[in-house]
Amino acid sequence: MNIGLKTAILLILGFVQMTAQNPNWTAPNGSGFEFSANYIATIHLAGVPSNDAEDAVAFFKDGEIRGLGSAISLGNGMYRHFITIYAHEAIDTLDIKVYHKSTGLVYEVQQPIIFQVQGITGNVDDPYIINIYPDNDAPIRLLPVPAQFTLEGFAFPAIDMSAYLVQPDQFPVAWSFTPNPNLIASFQGSILSVTAIAGFTGQTQLVVRATEQSMAMGLEGESYASRAVQNQQFADVTITFNVTSTYLPPLWEPVIPDQGILLGEQFDTIALNDFENQFQQPFIKYDYLPIIAEKAPPLAPPDWQITKTPETTMNVVTKVNYTPKYQFHHEDDVLAAFVGSEVVGIAYRNAINGLYYLSIGSNNINDSVVSIKLYSGAMKDTLVIDSVFLYQPYAIHGSAENPFIIDFAPIAPVVPDLPVADGIYDMPVNILDKKFVGSVAFRFFALDPTYPQYLYDQTNATFCIARNSSELTTYYQDADGDGLGNPSVSVLACSSVPGYVTNNSDCDDNGTLAPGINLSVSETSGSAPNDNKICSGSPVNITATGGDSYLWSTSQTEAVISVNPTMTGSFTVTVTLTSGCSNSKSVNIFVEGTVVKNQDNAGDGSLRNVLECIAENGIITYDLPLINSTILTSPLIVNKNVSIHGTISLRPEIQVDFNQAAHGIEIQSNKNLILKNVDLISLQSNNNILIMGPGNLTISEQTKIRSN
Repeated sequence: MNIGLKTAILLILGFVQMTAQNPNWTAPNGSGFEFSANYIATIHLAGVPSNDAEDAVAFFKDGEIRGLGSAISLGNGMYRHFITIYAHEAIDTLDIKVYHKSTGLVYEVQQPIIFQVQGITGNVDDPYIINIYPDNDAPIRLLPVPAQFTLEGFAFPAIDMSAYLVQPDQFPVAWSFTPNPNLIASFQGSILSVTAIAGFTGQTQLVVRATEQSMAMGLEGESYASRAVQNQQFADVTITFNVTSTYLPPLWEPVIPDQGILLGEQFDTIALNDFENQFQQPFIKYDYLPIIAEKAPPLAPPDWQITKTPETTMNVVTKVNYTPKYQFHHEDDVLAAFVGSEVVGIAYRNAINGLYYLSIGSNNINDSVVSIKLYSGAMKDTLVIDSVFLYQPYAIHGSAENPFIIDFAPIAPVVPDLPVADGIYDMPVNILDKKFVGSVAFRFFALDPTYPQYLYDQTNATFCIARNSSELTTYYQDADGDGLGNPSVSVLACSSVPGYVTNNSDCDDNGTLAPGINLSVSETSGSAPNDNKICSGSPVNITATGGDSYLWSTSQTEAVISVNPTMTGSFTVTVTLTSGCSNSKSVNIFVEGTVVKNQDNAGDGSLRNVLECIAENGIITYDLPLINSTILTSPLIVNKNVSIHGTISLRPEIQVDFNQAAHGIEIQSNKNLILKNVDLISLQSNNNILIMGPGNLTISEQTKIRSN
């Protein structure tokens, strides 16, 4: 059948062996198979439980027995059949045969079951029910069909009525309906198509009937069951249809612009209600899809191979995504696990459920970081996640019901699952891969929650991350299409933006040029003064010149403002002349926090820079699992009381390369350095001092100090 029911109703093929003897099936040898699953079942004959110790249930694959049940007494005359079934594939289809002692018949079930590795189906109190019908004429019924909705002028979505048919056997079914003057209905097989007549709005109903066709079944050979039924089995269901008067759809106007930022910055949050300006219903649904495009030039599929026989393995059942909105599904997709440069696992997409069953294994890789690569047939490119998890022998991540999610998208917007009131929603655009440089395009949807298939609009926007500011261009909105940009509405982007131009000359009706703006920044914190990089909360003075009045993004109106940023961001000033012309300019301020986001010896987000900015008795952490180490090539001076924390499962490493560093960490007098779940490692040491100074070093939990 085509619906999901807790009770398994299994269809009889019609073949029954007239014998009073058990077929004496022999249980398979489980050692000859790679995968297994378990069933706890009971047999119902025409809806009545069969509790006979000599009843038997067997599972087959192409005639080969894959599982044989054991009838176990529960007392009070009740039995359960405990079956272990085996397969060579993680997902497979198996047939079932039932020997029923009281009737002396073997029932060959027509509909197969889906084998899933390590699956446990049924239990003693709630067993998997196998229904059999000796006369081969089980009753049928129709499940309730949800109410149907459409807009005036549009057809209702087609309904496959077989999805609502509960039919233990598979004899032909004829579909019919009682005519309704407000509806035009027809059947094509089991597919019901319905359209309201012109001008009709409101609610009406249609009665649909399924009638099982009488027929005789007979097969040559020994005694077989036959079917010749005078009274046909039938079932009715009433479906409600609703037709609503049409109304204006959503409209992106203006369209969502592209955004470009430098590595280490964050994308601006997008107020979607500023761009959708037509829909008048109380709620609107926002959604998106990543735009999947081929790499130019395309990359050929890699020849990944496993070269070692593993001593141990760990297994991962994973769903591979590119944002939560897109699951990779190309026939050429290949997933591989790596430890360093060694291939330790390869998996291909399962055609039935779209998952990857990845077995990872090798020798001497315990606790090693496992990276994952995917060759995407749709993108013609190889995607990489450097650190996903640590290798643990015999560990299992995910299942068919709850797979482990691997998401290769470096950038992902966040939209709510539910419609939002009045369309008011500020959409974050998150950076998932902190090292990513490049662009990702998305198609954004504004949809009517009730009729999303009819009333919607879509627009594309690209988000890019560049290493250098020279790769970014400021584009100004050209709302009237005259080729002149509005200086007060601009975006940074890596390529041209539809509806935007590179000049900002559209100042006013007289064509007066927009004022030029100079911005200067004064600050003294961080590793160097006046470099627009500060410690969190430190004062910054920003001076603007070039206008008669000023309005900052902070709502301040002076030419000079003083701010104390606690996170990386930009400050924008709009400068206006007495003529009414205005222009805008922004300055980016990088704020050093308490999290190490750079493994280098120095630079933004490095341990050295974070230590420079951390407060007395502060705690430094790492951006795990993306950044899990620091490589020091010069001594690190600890001049304050500070703690550096990792986790037991992901311990970051502070490595001192004595090929370049004279010594390692120097702790100054009356200062204490605490390492908690952080390893301290010396590289290429030749009697170099790893830790020195009059201060104290405290280690706790799983911290290790060692040489490589």
